[in-house]
Amino acid sequence: MARTKTFAGRPGLDEVVADGIREKVLSGALAGGAHLVEADLGQEFEVSNGTVRSALRHLQNEGLVEYRPRRGMFVAGLDAAEALELCSLRNALEGLAAELASRNKTDEDVRILQKIMDDMKLRTQRRDKRGCMASDIAFHKHVVAMSKNKRLIQIYGLLESQIRLFMTLTEPMHVDLFADMLPLHEPIVEAIVSGNAERAAHLSTMHNRPDGDALVGFLSSDADGADGRKLGSAA
Repeated sequence: MARTKTFAGRPGLDEVVADGIREKVLSGALAGGAHLVEADLGQEFEVSNGTVRSALRHLQNEGLVEYRPRRGMFVAGLDAAEALELCSLRNALEGLAAELASRNKTDEDVRILQKIMDDMKLRTQRRDKRGCMASDIAFHKHVVAMSKNKRLIQIYGLLESQIRLFMTLTEPMHVDLFADMLPLHEPIVEAIVSGNAERAAHLSTMHNRPDGDALVGFLSSDADGADGRKLGSAA
C-alpha cells in the first residue's frame, strides 16, 4: 500500500511506527493473538494514539493485524486453511514470476540476482539466520521484479508481509536452514539465467511446498497452535 509521506518525501510517523510493529510481529516478539493496545504502543514509540491507530490500519491492510469488535486490535492468527491459501497463492505467483523472469531478464537483472545469491552464500557461511531470511525475501522480490509484470509486482507487494510471516513460522521446521538455503535457490537461478522458463516455473512453484505442507499439518493437528501462537513465539 502507499506510504504516508512527509513534505520531505520521508515516510510519515505512522509508517515508521508500522515498520516497528511489523518487525515485532515478524520476529515473533509479538505472537499471534497478542492484544495491541494503542496507549501502550503510543508510549513505547513516543507518538500519539492517533498515529498508532493509523499505523495499525496499515498493518490491518497487510493482513498482519485484525480488528475484533468491542475488543480492539490483535496480531492476526493463522489457521490451517489460511496457511494453505497463502502457500498456494505464493507458489502460483512465484512460479509465474520465475517463468516471466526467464523470458524478460536483462543483463542487469542477472547481475543483481547473482549479487543476492553471493550475499545469501556469505550469510549461510556465517550462520546468520536473520541475514539468510532477508536474502530469501530479497531473492523472491527481485525475481518478481524481473517478470516486468506490473500487476504481478503489485499483488506480490501486497502479500509481502504475510510471506515474511510464513518464512518466520516455517524456519524452525528446517533441520538446518543454512544447509537448505542455497540448494533451494541455486537451481531456480540456473533455470532463469539459461532461459528455461518451464523449469524455472516448476522449481519456483514447488520449492516452498514442503514448508507449506509442514505448516498446514502442524496447524491442523495441534488445536493450540491453530492461531499461530506457538509458532510465532518460537520463531
